[in-house]
Amino acid sequence: MKDLVILGGGPGGYSAALRATQLGMEVTLVERKRVGGVCLNEGCIPTKALLHAAEGILTLKRGEDLGLVVGNFGVDWEKIQGHVRGAVEKLVGGVEYLLERSGVEVVKGEGSLVSSGKVEVEGRILEGRWVILATGAHPAELPVLPFGDRVLSSSQLLFFQKIPRRLLVVGAGAIGLEMATAFSLLGSEVTVVEALTTPLGGAMDRDMASFLIRAMKDIGVEVLTSSPVERAEVGRDGVRLWLKGDRTLEGEYVLVAVGRKPNSRELQGRVDLDPRGFVLTDHRLGTSLEGVFAIGDLAGPPLLAHKAHHEGVFVVESLAGREVSRPEVIPMAVFSHPEFSSVGLTETEARRRGLAFKKAKFPMGANGRAVSVGEGSGMVKVLAGEDGKLLGVQILGPGASEIVNEASLAIKEGLKVSQLAESVHVHPTVSEALMEAAMAVEGRAIHILNR
Repeated sequence: MKDLVILGGGPGGYSAALRATQLGMEVTLVERKRVGGVCLNEGCIPTKALLHAAEGILTLKRGEDLGLVVGNFGVDWEKIQGHVRGAVEKLVGGVEYLLERSGVEVVKGEGSLVSSGKVEVEGRILEGRWVILATGAHPAELPVLPFGDRVLSSSQLLFFQKIPRRLLVVGAGAIGLEMATAFSLLGSEVTVVEALTTPLGGAMDRDMASFLIRAMKDIGVEVLTSSPVERAEVGRDGVRLWLKGDRTLEGEYVLVAVGRKPNSRELQGRVDLDPRGFVLTDHRLGTSLEGVFAIGDLAGPPLLAHKAHHEGVFVVESLAGREVSRPEVIPMAVFSHPEFSSVGLTETEARRRGLAFKKAKFPMGANGRAVSVGEGSGMVKVLAGEDGKLLGVQILGPGASEIVNEASLAIKEGLKVSQLAESVHVHPTVSEALMEAAMAVEGRAIHILNR
Protein backbone atom coordinates (compact mmCIF):
# COMPACT_ATOMS: atom_id res chain seq x y z
CA MET A 1 0.00 0.00 0.00
CA LYS A 2 1.20 3.48 -0.93
CA ASP A 3 0.42 6.69 0.92
CA LEU A 4 -1.31 8.15 -2.10
CA VAL A 5 -2.84 6.97 -5.36
CA ILE A 6 -3.65 9.66 -7.90
CA LEU A 7 -6.03 9.00 -10.77
CA GLY A 8 -5.09 11.34 -13.64
CA GLY A 9 -1.72 12.82 -14.62
CA GLY A 10 -2.70 16.32 -15.74
CA PRO A 11 -1.49 19.56 -14.10
CA GLY A 12 -3.42 18.78 -10.92
CA GLY A 13 -2.43 15.13 -10.69
CA TYR A 14 1.26 15.39 -11.52
CA SER A 15 1.70 18.50 -9.33
CA ALA A 16 0.10 16.66 -6.42
CA ALA A 17 2.39 13.67 -7.03
CA LEU A 18 5.57 15.75 -7.11
CA ARG A 19 4.67 17.78 -4.02
CA ALA A 20 3.67 14.61 -2.15
CA THR A 21 7.08 13.04 -2.74
CA GLN A 22 8.73 16.23 -1.45
CA LEU A 23 6.70 15.71 1.71
CA GLY A 24 7.93 12.13 2.09
CA MET A 25 4.95 10.24 0.69
CA GLU A 26 5.04 7.15 -1.51
CA VAL A 27 2.93 7.84 -4.57
CA THR A 28 1.37 5.97 -7.49
CA LEU A 29 0.12 8.06 -10.41
CA VAL A 30 -2.30 6.50 -12.91
CA GLU A 31 -2.55 7.95 -16.43
CA ARG A 32 -4.21 6.42 -19.49
CA LYS A 33 -2.29 8.52 -22.04
CA ARG A 34 0.79 10.68 -21.47
CA VAL A 35 1.34 12.70 -18.33
CA GLY A 36 0.52 16.38 -18.65
CA GLY A 37 -3.14 15.83 -19.42
CA VAL A 38 -5.05 17.93 -21.92
CA CYS A 39 -3.12 21.05 -20.89
CA LEU A 40 0.33 19.93 -21.98
CA ASN A 41 -0.70 17.57 -24.78
CA GLU A 42 -3.80 19.04 -26.43
CA GLY A 43 -4.63 22.36 -24.81
CA CYS A 44 -2.73 25.16 -23.08
CA ILE A 45 0.77 24.46 -24.36
CA PRO A 46 0.19 23.54 -28.03
CA THR A 47 -2.38 26.36 -28.32
CA LYS A 48 0.12 28.95 -27.08
CA ALA A 49 2.82 27.56 -29.37
CA LEU A 50 0.41 27.91 -32.31
CA LEU A 51 -0.59 31.43 -31.26
CA HIS A 52 3.05 32.45 -31.02
CA ALA A 53 3.64 31.39 -34.62
CA ALA A 54 0.43 33.08 -35.76
CA GLU A 55 1.28 36.36 -34.04
CA GLY A 56 4.59 36.35 -35.90
CA ILE A 57 2.52 36.70 -39.07
CA LEU A 58 0.78 39.75 -37.61
CA THR A 59 4.16 41.31 -36.85
CA LEU A 60 5.26 40.76 -40.44
CA LYS A 61 2.05 42.23 -41.81
CA ARG A 62 2.46 45.34 -39.67
CA GLY A 63 6.13 45.69 -40.55
CA GLU A 64 5.56 48.55 -42.99
CA ASP A 65 3.85 50.60 -40.28
CA LEU A 66 7.08 50.30 -38.28
CA GLY A 67 9.24 51.32 -41.21
CA LEU A 68 10.31 47.79 -42.09
CA VAL A 69 10.30 46.56 -45.66
CA VAL A 70 8.97 43.03 -45.60
CA GLY A 71 9.02 40.94 -48.75
CA ASN A 72 6.69 38.11 -49.68
CA PHE A 73 6.21 35.57 -46.93
CA GLY A 74 4.07 32.51 -46.49
CA VAL A 75 2.97 29.88 -43.99
CA ASP A 76 4.59 26.45 -43.77
CA TRP A 77 1.94 24.53 -41.85
CA GLU A 78 4.13 21.46 -41.50
CA LYS A 79 6.90 23.47 -39.82
CA ILE A 80 4.42 25.24 -37.55
CA GLN A 81 3.09 21.84 -36.51
CA GLY A 82 6.67 20.78 -35.84
CA HIS A 83 7.12 23.78 -33.56
CA VAL A 84 3.90 22.97 -31.72
CA ARG A 85 4.74 19.29 -31.27
CA GLY A 86 8.27 20.19 -30.22
CA ALA A 87 7.00 22.37 -27.38
CA VAL A 88 4.69 19.58 -26.24
CA GLU A 89 7.42 16.93 -26.33
CA LYS A 90 9.88 19.06 -24.39
CA LEU A 91 7.48 19.89 -21.58
CA VAL A 92 5.87 16.45 -21.32
CA GLY A 93 9.33 14.90 -21.34
CA GLY A 94 10.35 17.26 -18.54
CA VAL A 95 7.42 16.18 -16.37
CA GLU A 96 8.12 12.50 -17.06
CA TYR A 97 11.73 13.05 -15.98
CA LEU A 98 10.69 14.80 -12.76
CA LEU A 99 8.23 12.04 -11.87
CA GLU A 100 10.82 9.32 -12.47
CA ARG A 101 13.59 11.06 -10.53
CA SER A 102 11.19 11.86 -7.67
CA GLY A 103 10.30 8.19 -7.25
CA VAL A 104 6.68 8.42 -8.37
CA GLU A 105 5.37 5.11 -9.70
CA VAL A 106 3.57 5.87 -12.97
CA VAL A 107 1.04 3.24 -14.02
CA LYS A 108 -0.22 3.47 -17.60
CA GLY A 109 -3.79 2.40 -18.24
CA GLU A 110 -7.46 3.16 -17.73
CA GLY A 111 -8.06 3.51 -14.02
CA SER A 112 -11.27 3.56 -12.00
CA LEU A 113 -12.14 4.13 -8.37
CA VAL A 114 -13.23 0.90 -6.64
CA SER A 115 -13.74 2.09 -3.07
CA SER A 116 -12.06 4.14 -0.39
CA GLY A 117 -8.33 3.57 -0.84
CA LYS A 118 -8.62 1.31 -3.89
CA VAL A 119 -8.17 2.01 -7.61
CA GLU A 120 -8.34 -0.59 -10.37
CA VAL A 121 -6.18 -0.31 -13.49
CA GLU A 122 -7.00 -2.93 -16.11
CA GLY A 123 -7.46 -5.71 -13.55
CA ARG A 124 -4.73 -4.60 -11.15
CA ILE A 125 -5.76 -3.22 -7.75
CA LEU A 126 -3.74 -0.28 -6.42
CA GLU A 127 -4.12 0.61 -2.76
CA GLY A 128 -3.40 3.88 -1.02
CA ARG A 129 -4.06 5.52 2.30
CA TRP A 130 -5.61 8.35 0.28
CA VAL A 131 -6.86 8.72 -3.27
CA ILE A 132 -6.95 11.90 -5.36
CA LEU A 133 -9.28 12.00 -8.36
CA ALA A 134 -7.89 14.24 -11.10
CA THR A 135 -9.43 12.86 -14.28
CA GLY A 136 -10.18 16.23 -15.87
CA ALA A 137 -12.77 16.97 -18.53
CA HIS A 138 -13.48 16.55 -22.25
CA PRO A 139 -14.93 18.81 -24.98
CA ALA A 140 -18.71 19.15 -24.91
CA GLU A 141 -20.72 18.41 -28.05
CA LEU A 142 -23.83 20.12 -29.35
CA PRO A 143 -26.79 17.90 -30.25
CA VAL A 144 -27.04 19.60 -33.65
CA LEU A 145 -23.28 19.41 -34.22
CA PRO A 146 -21.77 16.08 -33.10
CA PHE A 147 -18.03 15.76 -33.71
CA GLY A 148 -17.01 14.27 -37.04
CA ASP A 149 -14.95 14.89 -40.17
CA ARG A 150 -16.27 18.44 -40.61
CA VAL A 151 -17.19 19.24 -37.01
CA LEU A 152 -14.07 19.42 -34.87
CA SER A 153 -13.07 19.73 -31.23
CA SER A 154 -10.19 22.02 -30.29
CA SER A 155 -7.90 19.00 -29.87
CA GLN A 156 -8.65 17.90 -33.43
CA LEU A 157 -8.17 21.36 -34.92
CA LEU A 158 -4.83 21.92 -33.20
CA PHE A 159 -3.24 19.07 -35.08
CA PHE A 160 -5.34 19.28 -38.23
CA GLN A 161 -3.85 18.34 -41.59
CA LYS A 162 -4.36 21.80 -43.10
CA ILE A 163 -5.40 25.36 -42.38
CA PRO A 164 -9.15 25.64 -43.08
CA ARG A 165 -10.08 28.14 -45.76
CA ARG A 166 -13.35 29.10 -44.04
CA LEU A 167 -13.70 28.27 -40.33
CA LEU A 168 -16.81 28.68 -38.22
CA VAL A 169 -16.34 28.69 -34.44
CA VAL A 170 -19.30 27.90 -32.21
CA GLY A 171 -18.65 29.31 -28.75
CA ALA A 172 -16.88 32.53 -27.74
CA GLY A 173 -15.24 31.18 -24.64
CA ALA A 174 -11.49 31.11 -24.09
CA ILE A 175 -10.90 28.16 -26.43
CA GLY A 176 -13.09 29.55 -29.20
CA LEU A 177 -11.49 33.02 -29.13
CA GLU A 178 -7.95 31.68 -28.99
CA MET A 179 -8.44 29.29 -31.91
CA ALA A 180 -10.26 31.99 -33.86
CA THR A 181 -7.32 34.34 -33.30
CA ALA A 182 -4.71 31.80 -34.37
CA PHE A 183 -6.43 30.57 -37.52
CA SER A 184 -7.47 34.04 -38.65
CA LEU A 185 -3.84 35.18 -38.47
CA LEU A 186 -2.81 32.00 -40.30
CA GLY A 187 -5.14 32.86 -43.19
CA SER A 188 -8.55 31.36 -42.42
CA GLU A 189 -11.71 33.37 -42.83
CA VAL A 190 -13.20 33.07 -39.34
CA THR A 191 -16.61 33.78 -37.83
CA VAL A 192 -17.39 33.13 -34.17
CA VAL A 193 -20.99 32.59 -33.06
CA GLU A 194 -22.02 32.82 -29.42
CA ALA A 195 -25.43 32.14 -27.89
CA LEU A 196 -24.90 34.54 -24.97
CA THR A 197 -24.93 38.33 -25.14
CA THR A 198 -21.19 38.69 -24.49
CA PRO A 199 -18.06 36.59 -25.06
CA LEU A 200 -16.65 34.63 -22.11
CA GLY A 201 -19.97 34.44 -20.31
CA GLY A 202 -19.83 36.25 -16.99
CA ALA A 203 -16.05 36.71 -16.94
CA MET A 204 -16.16 39.96 -18.92
CA ASP A 205 -18.15 43.16 -18.47
CA ARG A 206 -20.05 44.61 -21.44
CA ASP A 207 -17.70 47.55 -21.96
CA MET A 208 -14.69 45.23 -22.14
CA ALA A 209 -16.61 42.80 -24.37
CA SER A 210 -17.50 45.54 -26.87
CA PHE A 211 -13.86 46.57 -27.03
CA LEU A 212 -12.69 42.99 -27.56
CA ILE A 213 -15.20 42.35 -30.35
CA ARG A 214 -13.96 45.45 -32.20
CA ALA A 215 -10.34 44.45 -31.68
CA MET A 216 -11.01 40.92 -32.96
CA LYS A 217 -12.59 42.39 -36.08
CA ASP A 218 -9.33 44.29 -36.73
CA ILE A 219 -7.53 40.94 -37.15
CA GLY A 220 -10.29 39.52 -39.34
CA VAL A 221 -12.48 37.70 -36.80
CA GLU A 222 -16.19 38.45 -36.82
CA VAL A 223 -17.87 37.72 -33.47
CA LEU A 224 -21.66 37.32 -33.49
CA THR A 225 -23.25 37.33 -30.03
CA SER A 226 -26.86 36.42 -29.14
CA SER A 227 -26.66 33.95 -32.03
CA PRO A 228 -27.43 30.40 -30.92
CA VAL A 229 -27.18 27.65 -33.55
CA GLU A 230 -30.67 26.28 -34.19
CA ARG A 231 -29.94 23.90 -37.03
CA ALA A 232 -26.93 22.54 -38.91
CA GLU A 233 -26.32 20.65 -42.12
CA VAL A 234 -23.04 18.78 -42.57
CA GLY A 235 -22.12 17.91 -46.15
CA ARG A 236 -19.18 16.37 -47.97
CA ASP A 237 -17.54 19.74 -48.62
CA GLY A 238 -18.64 21.91 -45.74
CA VAL A 239 -21.13 22.86 -43.06
CA ARG A 240 -24.08 25.23 -43.02
CA LEU A 241 -25.40 26.73 -39.79
CA TRP A 242 -28.79 28.31 -39.20
CA LEU A 243 -28.64 30.89 -36.43
CA LYS A 244 -31.43 32.48 -34.45
CA GLY A 245 -33.13 35.08 -36.63
CA ASP A 246 -32.86 33.02 -39.84
CA ARG A 247 -29.23 34.01 -40.52
CA THR A 248 -27.16 31.31 -42.19
CA LEU A 249 -23.40 30.79 -42.32
CA GLU A 250 -21.34 28.42 -44.42
CA GLY A 251 -17.90 27.10 -43.63
CA GLU A 252 -15.42 24.47 -44.70
CA TYR A 253 -15.13 23.26 -41.09
CA VAL A 254 -16.74 24.02 -37.74
CA LEU A 255 -14.97 24.15 -34.40
CA VAL A 256 -17.33 23.40 -31.52
CA ALA A 257 -15.98 25.12 -28.41
CA VAL A 258 -18.98 25.31 -26.08
CA GLY A 259 -17.26 24.19 -22.91
CA ARG A 260 -16.09 20.97 -21.30
CA LYS A 261 -17.74 18.14 -19.38
CA PRO A 262 -16.14 16.32 -16.44
CA ASN A 263 -14.73 12.83 -16.91
CA SER A 264 -16.90 11.44 -14.14
CA ARG A 265 -19.02 8.74 -15.78
CA GLU A 266 -17.08 5.95 -14.04
CA LEU A 267 -17.54 7.70 -10.69
CA GLN A 268 -21.35 7.57 -10.67
CA GLY A 269 -22.54 5.65 -7.63
CA ARG A 270 -19.12 5.85 -5.96
CA VAL A 271 -18.95 9.53 -5.01
CA ASP A 272 -21.61 12.23 -5.02
CA LEU A 273 -21.91 14.29 -8.21
CA ASP A 274 -23.81 17.48 -8.95
CA PRO A 275 -26.40 17.62 -11.80
CA ARG A 276 -23.69 18.56 -14.31
CA GLY A 277 -21.48 15.63 -13.36
CA PHE A 278 -18.87 17.50 -11.31
CA VAL A 279 -17.73 15.83 -8.10
CA LEU A 280 -19.13 17.44 -4.96
CA THR A 281 -16.39 18.37 -2.50
CA ASP A 282 -16.07 19.95 0.93
CA HIS A 283 -13.75 22.77 2.05
CA ARG A 284 -10.82 20.31 2.00
CA LEU A 285 -11.76 19.06 -1.50
CA GLY A 286 -12.83 15.81 0.11
CA THR A 287 -15.57 13.79 -1.59
CA SER A 288 -18.46 11.85 -0.07
CA LEU A 289 -16.11 8.84 0.21
CA GLU A 290 -13.73 8.91 3.15
CA GLY A 291 -10.10 9.46 2.17
CA VAL A 292 -10.95 10.31 -1.46
CA PHE A 293 -10.40 13.83 -2.83
CA ALA A 294 -11.21 15.52 -6.15
CA ILE A 295 -9.31 18.36 -7.79
CA GLY A 296 -9.14 20.37 -11.02
CA ASP A 297 -11.79 20.28 -13.72
CA LEU A 298 -13.42 17.25 -12.10
CA ALA A 299 -14.20 19.34 -8.99
CA GLY A 300 -15.99 22.06 -10.92
CA PRO A 301 -15.44 25.52 -12.43
CA PRO A 302 -13.37 27.41 -13.16
CA LEU A 303 -11.81 24.80 -15.45
CA LEU A 304 -8.26 26.11 -15.43
CA ALA A 305 -4.93 24.31 -15.32
CA HIS A 306 -3.48 26.63 -12.69
CA LYS A 307 -6.50 26.02 -10.45
CA ALA A 308 -5.90 22.26 -10.76
CA HIS A 309 -2.20 22.70 -9.93
CA HIS A 310 -2.86 24.67 -6.77
CA GLU A 311 -5.66 22.37 -5.65
CA GLY A 312 -3.40 19.35 -6.02
CA VAL A 313 -0.70 20.97 -3.92
CA PHE A 314 -3.30 22.13 -1.37
CA VAL A 315 -4.67 18.62 -0.85
CA VAL A 316 -1.33 16.89 -0.32
CA GLU A 317 -0.06 19.62 2.00
CA SER A 318 -3.28 19.31 4.01
CA LEU A 319 -2.80 15.54 4.19
CA ALA A 320 0.74 16.13 5.45
CA GLY A 321 -0.69 18.18 8.33
CA ARG A 322 0.38 21.58 7.07
CA GLU A 323 -1.67 24.73 7.69
CA VAL A 324 -2.63 25.79 4.18
CA SER A 325 -5.47 27.72 2.60
CA ARG A 326 -7.56 26.50 -0.31
CA PRO A 327 -6.95 28.72 -3.37
CA GLU A 328 -9.84 31.15 -3.71
CA VAL A 329 -8.55 34.09 -5.76
CA ILE A 330 -8.08 32.52 -9.18
CA PRO A 331 -7.19 34.71 -12.19
CA MET A 332 -8.08 33.77 -15.74
CA ALA A 333 -6.69 34.78 -19.11
CA VAL A 334 -7.62 34.43 -22.76
CA PHE A 335 -4.75 34.52 -25.24
CA SER A 336 -6.71 36.27 -27.96
CA HIS A 337 -5.40 39.35 -29.73
CA PRO A 338 -5.39 41.47 -27.70
CA GLU A 339 -5.13 39.31 -24.60
CA PHE A 340 -7.81 39.49 -21.93
CA SER A 341 -7.43 38.68 -18.25
CA SER A 342 -9.58 38.99 -15.17
CA VAL A 343 -9.42 38.37 -11.44
CA GLY A 344 -11.86 39.04 -8.64
CA LEU A 345 -15.32 40.47 -9.20
CA THR A 346 -16.64 41.93 -12.42
CA GLU A 347 -18.85 44.99 -12.29
CA THR A 348 -21.84 42.78 -13.12
CA GLU A 349 -21.06 40.44 -10.22
CA ALA A 350 -20.55 43.32 -7.80
CA ARG A 351 -23.94 44.78 -8.70
CA ARG A 352 -25.60 41.37 -8.39
CA ARG A 353 -24.22 41.07 -4.86
CA GLY A 354 -25.47 44.54 -3.99
CA LEU A 355 -21.97 45.84 -3.24
CA ALA A 356 -21.10 49.53 -3.25
CA PHE A 357 -17.98 50.15 -5.30
CA LYS A 358 -15.93 52.66 -7.22
CA LYS A 359 -14.55 51.94 -10.67
CA ALA A 360 -12.13 53.42 -13.16
CA LYS A 361 -10.66 52.59 -16.55
CA PHE A 362 -7.33 53.45 -18.08
CA PRO A 363 -6.83 53.14 -21.86
CA MET A 364 -3.83 51.35 -23.32
CA GLY A 365 -3.68 54.22 -25.81
CA ALA A 366 -2.33 56.37 -22.97
CA ASN A 367 0.32 53.82 -21.95
CA GLY A 368 3.78 54.60 -23.29
CA ARG A 369 4.98 51.01 -23.76
CA ALA A 370 1.77 49.79 -25.43
CA VAL A 371 1.77 52.68 -27.91
CA SER A 372 5.50 52.39 -28.66
CA VAL A 373 5.12 48.74 -29.70
CA GLY A 374 1.99 49.41 -31.75
CA GLU A 375 -0.43 47.72 -29.31
CA GLY A 376 -2.40 50.66 -27.95
CA SER A 377 -5.77 48.94 -28.29
CA GLY A 378 -7.29 47.94 -24.98
CA MET A 379 -7.83 49.11 -21.42
CA VAL A 380 -7.57 48.25 -17.74
CA LYS A 381 -10.64 48.35 -15.50
CA VAL A 382 -10.40 48.41 -11.71
CA LEU A 383 -13.12 47.99 -9.07
CA ALA A 384 -12.66 48.98 -5.42
CA GLY A 385 -14.99 48.54 -2.46
CA GLU A 386 -16.16 51.24 -0.05
CA ASP A 387 -13.18 50.43 2.17
CA GLY A 388 -10.81 51.03 -0.74
CA LYS A 389 -9.85 47.37 -1.08
CA LEU A 390 -9.35 46.00 -4.57
CA LEU A 391 -12.40 43.97 -5.65
CA GLY A 392 -11.66 43.13 -9.26
CA VAL A 393 -9.48 43.84 -12.26
CA GLN A 394 -10.00 43.26 -15.97
CA ILE A 395 -7.22 43.84 -18.49
CA LEU A 396 -7.45 43.96 -22.27
CA GLY A 397 -4.15 44.53 -24.02
CA PRO A 398 -0.59 43.29 -24.53
CA GLY A 399 0.73 41.12 -21.73
CA ALA A 400 -2.62 40.99 -19.92
CA SER A 401 -1.97 37.39 -18.85
CA GLU A 402 1.24 38.45 -17.08
CA ILE A 403 -0.02 41.69 -15.50
CA VAL A 404 -3.10 40.09 -13.94
CA ASN A 405 -0.91 38.11 -11.54
CA GLU A 406 0.00 41.35 -9.74
CA ALA A 407 -3.70 42.11 -9.31
CA SER A 408 -4.32 38.55 -8.11
CA LEU A 409 -1.74 38.94 -5.36
CA ALA A 410 -3.18 42.32 -4.38
CA ILE A 411 -6.71 40.91 -4.02
CA LYS A 412 -5.51 37.81 -2.18
CA GLU A 413 -3.66 39.96 0.36
CA GLY A 414 -6.56 42.41 0.75
CA LEU A 415 -4.63 45.42 -0.53
CA LYS A 416 -6.24 48.77 -1.19
CA VAL A 417 -6.16 50.49 -4.58
CA SER A 418 -4.08 53.24 -2.95
CA GLN A 419 -1.37 50.67 -2.18
CA LEU A 420 -1.41 49.44 -5.78
CA ALA A 421 -1.34 53.03 -7.04
CA GLU A 422 1.62 53.92 -4.83
CA SER A 423 3.67 50.84 -5.78
CA VAL A 424 6.43 52.03 -8.10
CA HIS A 425 6.24 50.44 -11.55
CA VAL A 426 9.05 50.39 -14.09
CA HIS A 427 8.64 52.86 -16.95
CA PRO A 428 7.87 52.25 -19.74
CA THR A 429 5.91 49.05 -19.10
CA VAL A 430 2.37 47.96 -19.88
CA SER A 431 1.88 47.19 -16.19
CA GLU A 432 1.85 50.93 -15.53
CA ALA A 433 -1.68 50.89 -16.98
CA LEU A 434 -2.80 48.85 -13.94
CA MET A 435 -1.13 51.36 -11.61
CA GLU A 436 -2.80 54.30 -13.35
CA ALA A 437 -6.22 52.60 -13.36
CA ALA A 438 -5.82 52.22 -9.58
CA MET A 439 -4.85 55.90 -9.37
CA ALA A 440 -7.89 56.80 -11.48
CA VAL A 441 -10.21 55.18 -8.92
CA GLU A 442 -9.05 57.91 -6.54
CA GLY A 443 -9.17 60.62 -9.22
CA ARG A 444 -5.41 61.07 -9.44
CA ALA A 445 -4.27 59.34 -12.63
CA ILE A 446 -1.55 61.30 -14.41
CA HIS A 447 -1.93 60.38 -18.07
CA ILE A 448 -5.71 60.78 -18.49
CA LEU A 449 -8.24 63.40 -17.46
CA ASN A 450 -9.88 62.41 -14.18
CA ARG A 451 -13.63 62.86 -14.38
